[in-house]
Amino acid sequence: MTTGTIGVVDPIVQRLRALVQDSPDLKDAAHLYEAILPLLRDANLHVETISITPEQAHSKMEMGLPLLHDLALELDGQAVCELMLRLAHAVETVCENNDELFRAEAARRIRLALEKDKLKVNDLLPYIASGKSDVLKSAAQSLQLDPDLVWALAQNALKPALHACCRQLTPLAEGISWHKGYCFICGTGAIVGELQKNTQVKHLRCGQCGADWLFRRLQCMYCGNEDHNTLGLLYMEGQHEKMRMEVCDSCNGYLKVIAAFSPTPPEMLPVEDLATLHLDYIAQERGYVRRAVGNNQ
Repeated sequence: MTTGTIGVVDPIVQRLRALVQDSPDLKDAAHLYEAILPLLRDANLHVETISITPEQAHSKMEMGLPLLHDLALELDGQAVCELMLRLAHAVETVCENNDELFRAEAARRIRLALEKDKLKVNDLLPYIASGKSDVLKSAAQSLQLDPDLVWALAQNALKPALHACCRQLTPLAEGISWHKGYCFICGTGAIVGELQKNTQVKHLRCGQCGADWLFRRLQCMYCGNEDHNTLGLLYMEGQHEKMRMEVCDSCNGYLKVIAAFSPTPPEMLPVEDLATLHLDYIAQERGYVRRAVGNNQ
């Protein structure tokens, strides 16, 4: 894939292909990411300016509420539907090529339902934006569609809008402490931690909107535990400076943490999550879990 200039490889594609060279078992997942992540990065969902004052932002965060809590986003329903359609088509094509025929058929059925306007995304948009998966999944089941795949496609189709919201709202949070494991913008739990720059200051990153916030080095993002006797690290030999897991014996939760000189671009966060998939296996084999955490709007 090129990006306008002949011979210039898309950075997402370049990173994924390098990842597959190191970890061939990730090939199928990488092919899927290669098809969908550039679509998300390049989409424009025409998000309107969000009306919230610095005082309102400060008050919300002081109460532990993300900035999008109780805010009705002005979204272009048709643009979301069209992006969801392109994503469904991409999943269908990649899965066919990977001989994942069951999943390809599930994606095809969703694509057809969107094309024929049987799955009415515009009517369901408020529930998608507020994280009410049960409403969307019920609508999917009534049409004999895979509810989990419909939900995954819908959540991904919202990401470009949430990235735009994040860019708008982040300046309002400057100087406000946020020691939560969920995002101060959209309320989604952090996907990964980053030790940024030479100072190795710890940040958490949101995989849904791309937000970036400071977090205490010695604190569990799930239960808030700060007892060093029940907090630990897991890592593969020789990799502890590049990537590792922070584990908590109080709640059995874990967080993957990577070293990053500069913040990972939002569109690359799913790639870094995939690149550290082996850490998930190690943590889960030892009884640790990636817990649900969040305060969605």
